[in-house]
Amino acid sequence: MKKLTVALMCVLLASFAFAQFDLGVKLGANYSYIDTEEFNAQLYIEEFSDLANITGFVGGAFAVVGFGPIALQLEGLFSMEGFAIVPEDPTSVLETTTIRTNYLNAVAMGRFNIDLAIVEPFISAGVNVGIPLGESVVEGETIDLEDFDFTKLGLAFGAGVKILDMVEVELRYVQGLTDIYTATTDDTETTFANLVRLSVGLYIF
Repeated sequence: MKKLTVALMCVLLASFAFAQFDLGVKLGANYSYIDTEEFNAQLYIEEFSDLANITGFVGGAFAVVGFGPIALQLEGLFSMEGFAIVPEDPTSVLETTTIRTNYLNAVAMGRFNIDLAIVEPFISAGVNVGIPLGESVVEGETIDLEDFDFTKLGLAFGAGVKILDMVEVELRYVQGLTDIYTATTDDTETTFANLVRLSVGLYIF
């Protein structure tokens, strides 16, 4: 058993010795929204309004550990996310309400690269853990934030292209997996926080 453990450790260390390490920074924009039929307890949302997306900033650092065409990408991102509640009737006295939350996102994704002469297309998939930084901010009508838990886990899917080993552009979709609406209701509906992200990354090492 000890010999097998030592052998596996040697293989792992040898693999990392031949791996390619890249570090970079990225900036971009989030188009975040929620998908729900669960807001029966908050009548302002259920009876008078539609849900809409908001746009927010995202930025942070990333590291890519490559093993040929396969790579592991790790990210730490500051991300502005949330959703909007828009009155169905444009002439309504109700105003648009926006709920904004700042997140620290920890992301781990597997990545497959296609190495061409100048560009390197890639696809990726993994997990996104979002941890709120401070309290959420409500702009507009009063919403009971005690009915929400904005800590979230999501599945991330991306596609992009790396150009001249210096810059990459990526489009990513994150599907929420955890129910962020914690109020007790009679139905079994869920509220997922989703987003579409467009970002530009710059390799610095």
